[in-house]
Amino acid sequence: MTLTQVWGALLIFTVCPLLGGVPLIAWITYALTGHQLAKLGTGNVSVSAAFYQGGRLVGILAVLSEALKGITAVLLARYFFPTEPAWELIALIMLVMGRYWLGKGAGTTNVVWGFFVHDPIAAFLIFLIGGISFTIFRDRYSGKIGVLILMPLILALRYPQDSSRVVLAAILGLLLGWIYQKIPDDLDLPSKEGKAESQRVFRFFRGDRAIVSLDNRLDAQQVGQKAATLSQLKQWGYPVPPGWVLPPGDDATPLIQNLPVSEAQPLVVRSSAVGEDSEFASAAGVYQSVLHVTSPAALHEAITLVLASYRKPVAAQYRRDRSLPEISMAVLIQQQIRGVFSGVAFSRDPITQQGEAVIIEGLPGDATRVVSGQVTPEQYRVYLQESGDTGTRGHGDTGTRGREDAENGNPTQNFPHPTQRMEIPTKISLTQGTEEEIATVIEGSG
Repeated sequence: MTLTQVWGALLIFTVCPLLGGVPLIAWITYALTGHQLAKLGTGNVSVSAAFYQGGRLVGILAVLSEALKGITAVLLARYFFPTEPAWELIALIMLVMGRYWLGKGAGTTNVVWGFFVHDPIAAFLIFLIGGISFTIFRDRYSGKIGVLILMPLILALRYPQDSSRVVLAAILGLLLGWIYQKIPDDLDLPSKEGKAESQRVFRFFRGDRAIVSLDNRLDAQQVGQKAATLSQLKQWGYPVPPGWVLPPGDDATPLIQNLPVSEAQPLVVRSSAVGEDSEFASAAGVYQSVLHVTSPAALHEAITLVLASYRKPVAAQYRRDRSLPEISMAVLIQQQIRGVFSGVAFSRDPITQQGEAVIIEGLPGDATRVVSGQVTPEQYRVYLQESGDTGTRGHGDTGTRGREDAENGNPTQNFPHPTQRMEIPTKISLTQGTEEEIATVIEGSG
């Protein structure tokens, strides 16, 4: 080793850690937004935090600043050791160590760009394979670990005689993997609370794009009539609670990891089998539904129960009796509404199969007592007149609300005449127990 190379080694072991610790991202974010990243969110001073807290411009500048660090470290090592590329990996290791211990970040962006300068072909192969895998499986943790494994593997295939290079790449991967275990992931932060222009990027890297939502236009032949109908109503602008669909055969892990579920935000898990809630069969009570799901573990258990109900003998016999296809079942997950008045609405009288009235059977509280058949509900008939006026009459064992409103002289509200009827029963759960509000919802499902 020459004297110049000795000085080069000293610079790599001193300058690179200091370079990694320079808080360029924190300075950029504070200068443009006034935010101190170390005091926000996870406390990470990282590129993803810059995007999340500062928006697109701050995030792009953060990427450029960290990329410059990685490129500088590699070029510094190449200047002093032009024939020993292993030193370039040593420089990246020193840079990452400084990035973590001084800069409170993982140094992923530093390594990405530094490795690209180190070996463009190997970098291209690594990120091509890793990118394809992430796009297919949408699991960011597995994606990160997979890329770290690919680094020494690809270098070993390209340079089988350069063992030091392969070993250093493995050390770099292990260091990054260890750091990933030590710091929180900014992608775990709620995407909706980030800057609006960064939300799409966050949802992509979180794996949310693998999740099918009711905001998408859904096909009944793939996810069942129930989920497809709710997505159509949502497209028309009706107030359908947020919901997600697990298509048949898909992995439930992205849903379980990403859906907001807690005691304050319970979920309801229901079936959406092909042929269920169609004009030929309702399958009411045939498949399992699980209410009050308040944790990821409970969500996993609920999905398992709903899927298992498709294979029960009573469900199989129901499908055979109606010549329904043995295709598949999707699982519908929605935010649970704490209804003041809940029940079932029919766009046509289910007994007489005629008439223009929308039939509502409901009770105060959630819909469980009504759909179980254990309690006789109140019944209402909502008449949608050609003029657009909505009239309500109630009857049944305790059906006094409609009559009381008429006796109290409450005015009838006007609603637009529905453009399309659906001849299927629709469960409703309302936050206000008035006939006018019930009629509003029924016009969306009537």
